[in-house]
Amino acid sequence: MMSPVRRLRQLLILAATPVLLALGLILRPSLNRELELFSFHSVLVGTLALLALLLTVAIGTVGIRQRNGHVLLLSLASASLVMVYAVHGLASPEVGVPGIAPLQGMPDMPGMEAGYSVSLPIAAQLGALLTALWLALSTVPSDHPLLRRLFRLPGMLLALWLLGLGGLAALLLLVPQRAAQLFALPGIQVLLTLAAVLLCAAAAWRSWQSWRYSNFPLQLAVVYAALWLAGAQIILSVGSAWTVSWWIYHVLLVGVTAAISVGLIWQSQRPDVPLGTALMGLWNNRPDDLLAAGISRGVQTLVLSTEAHDPYTAGHSYRVALHALRLARACGLSPEALRAITQGGILHDLGKLDMPGSVLNSPGKLSAQEWTLMQQHPVLGYERCRALGFHAEELGVVRSHHERWDGTGYPDQLAGEAIPFLARLLSIADVYDALTSERSYRDAWSHERANAHIHEQAGVMFDPALVIVWLQLPPLDLALEPPPTWQFPFRSLRPAAPA
Repeated sequence: MMSPVRRLRQLLILAATPVLLALGLILRPSLNRELELFSFHSVLVGTLALLALLLTVAIGTVGIRQRNGHVLLLSLASASLVMVYAVHGLASPEVGVPGIAPLQGMPDMPGMEAGYSVSLPIAAQLGALLTALWLALSTVPSDHPLLRRLFRLPGMLLALWLLGLGGLAALLLLVPQRAAQLFALPGIQVLLTLAAVLLCAAAAWRSWQSWRYSNFPLQLAVVYAALWLAGAQIILSVGSAWTVSWWIYHVLLVGVTAAISVGLIWQSQRPDVPLGTALMGLWNNRPDDLLAAGISRGVQTLVLSTEAHDPYTAGHSYRVALHALRLARACGLSPEALRAITQGGILHDLGKLDMPGSVLNSPGKLSAQEWTLMQQHPVLGYERCRALGFHAEELGVVRSHHERWDGTGYPDQLAGEAIPFLARLLSIADVYDALTSERSYRDAWSHERANAHIHEQAGVMFDPALVIVWLQLPPLDLALEPPPTWQFPFRSLRPAAPA
């Protein structure tokens, strides 16, 4: 596996090369020849606007259905570039949209050439600034109060942003005078460019830090997208239109959208699940399809890393998610809640990645110091998941699945209905699977014995109303619903049974 230092070096080279090339051409005007491909430009930006719009809707849909707020914010970033492409095309005189004409008497601006509306460079700078803002917000922990408000109505958020961008584009195209006057203020263009570059730098740095411990391809893609967008803004601010460097600016803008799209596909692709099955899981609520859609390659990697670190729990995360999903369906929960409990179940033990193996696999009773350390794994898992964009419901499952109904659990000693509902639900599935699985310190319990224990703990450890529903469920037949094939290699890590 490539080391972080080598990966960072490779990333910087790939991100900086087109920017340095463009800046070198700008410094050598004799090499920075004019390429006045007017018709090609109109066709290009028109096509890009359509493709970017389709990608925006696709990315937003994935973010909404997989309940990942950061992916949703990336769709808003992509939508902001749609405005740039659309105004780029409609402001071109080759298109001939009535009412759109260059303003007379306005100062020269980068990218404004004869016959072109001043809306073009204004849209380019505003669109880049808005894109940079959403990229930066996509790296903020998902439990931030601002993001929690934004995520309450994810579908409406995307629709409202597209509507707002459409209105802004219409104003820039049809009534550009006020915007042009604002952009004519001394230093305003430098200020906007600097703001966009700084936001991009923040997004790139935070995404790089998150990628180092999660290895989610989408986070690496955000690094590329942010760096390329920053480079594009620098080129736009110092270059001239219709030159070779100006065309490199267009290539970088395309790279921003492409990086986000490729990163999302790369992260979602799984060799053990056909693409069609994963897509079906985005649109229905069958248990198998929910799990197929909810366990992306990135999530799968995290689960495998957790179970490799704690080989006695091989398959535990999958089984807990499946048990919890069965209980949630029996409770009549909504499709959104089913998706939340699926992903929360898969990731509930993620914090064990930060636990010493000697503590996880201790054959005897843990010492007071070891037990205090073990009680931190829900918090550590919560911290990891909040950096990956998961919604509040999943975060509640990860943090609170070891809380007890009587308030003696951990890490926050919540009691009764103060414990998130989905966490109360998952705690039953978690304890049941732990009891019915072999451990280093005991043999597996039978279904009947485990359920008798759960019944005894109703009102003590568990929500008594949920226990009633759980005890009515038939035992899970893993022969009919086996764990996925990507779990099996870690079963070989179990200690051999005594002869």
